[in-house]
Amino acid sequence: MSDTGLTRRELLARGAGAVVAAGAAAVGGYLLYDSRGDAGLRKASDATLRLKNYFAEIDFPASSPRISVALGDAQDIKKLVRAAVGALDAKLGMGRFIAKGDIVLIKPNVGFDRAPHLGATTNPEVLRATVRLCKEAGADKVIIADNPIEAPEACFAKSGIQRAAEAEGARVVLPSQSGFEMLVIRDRRPDARKSEALGRWPVFYRPLAEATKVIGIAPVKDHNLCGASMNMKNWYGLLGGRRNQFHQAIHNIVSDLGMMMSPTLVIADATRVMMRNGPTGGRSTDVRPGGVIGRPTIVASVDPVACDAWCYEHLLGRDPAKLAYLDLAHRKIAEQIAAGMKRFAERDWHTYERQGLIAI
Repeated sequence: MSDTGLTRRELLARGAGAVVAAGAAAVGGYLLYDSRGDAGLRKASDATLRLKNYFAEIDFPASSPRISVALGDAQDIKKLVRAAVGALDAKLGMGRFIAKGDIVLIKPNVGFDRAPHLGATTNPEVLRATVRLCKEAGADKVIIADNPIEAPEACFAKSGIQRAAEAEGARVVLPSQSGFEMLVIRDRRPDARKSEALGRWPVFYRPLAEATKVIGIAPVKDHNLCGASMNMKNWYGLLGGRRNQFHQAIHNIVSDLGMMMSPTLVIADATRVMMRNGPTGGRSTDVRPGGVIGRPTIVASVDPVACDAWCYEHLLGRDPAKLAYLDLAHRKIAEQIAAGMKRFAERDWHTYERQGLIAI
């Protein structure tokens, strides 16, 4: 027994742990390849499971806006969501994206045990409005799912997401061991020199496998590691395994998440923007409706990269040219597009502005 109260065996174990931690930090992104997943997670029966392209079936006109912005008042949240989605297709609205019989997965950010007014999680009223639009468009079923950082039951309850989902007849799926599968994100080990993070990794696959369409609803907020948490960062809540190690190369993983997910639609919730102390916040003084715009805002888009760039500039008031994961995501998704995948990824949102493809 040492004077610290620890046995020699405990001291050796702690020392070994410190060596392992130091080694992991030294090799960085190279170790962000989980060849077997968490020991506690069920392995996939099919080692070639992949996420499908949830935008592939959308017949999206070349002349339609890629980004739509709606500004209003706090009591008009449902109208704002309807207006933002509707401006992407003036005739069909959500019907452009959701068809009769669809099973829609909505992925909000429910990462933390925080009340809605603190801006750390998706506004439950934005979720309610989106569920309603999906059902009006003919969705057969709407699923709400996330894998929170903190206790799932507490996060879904405190954030108001559980109550909002139930009020609109949507089904909440909480993470469980059986809900995860090992998915192939890349066919090879990721190369940290190319800013890659994911090879094979456990993903909250159960709701994704059931869904025919996927919509992300992300609050816009400051993030102390990667600058901002918006649409692409929202997919972090689909990862299982030892995902905290991704903090070693945060821009690599956020851009990989943008590559990994091809959503049907993304909705940026700027009804209250966490301007500082993100991603958890905790003080109402950290939050401002619409960020620098100063009014509750909803942004709908078919291009998560351009949408994140627009939100970073107009809502957080920061220079998107300095947000590293935007460049990385643009490059990675551009490679997918060049290989024939149907999706959008424009690094400079001004390109859409010049083409008249932004509706405000």
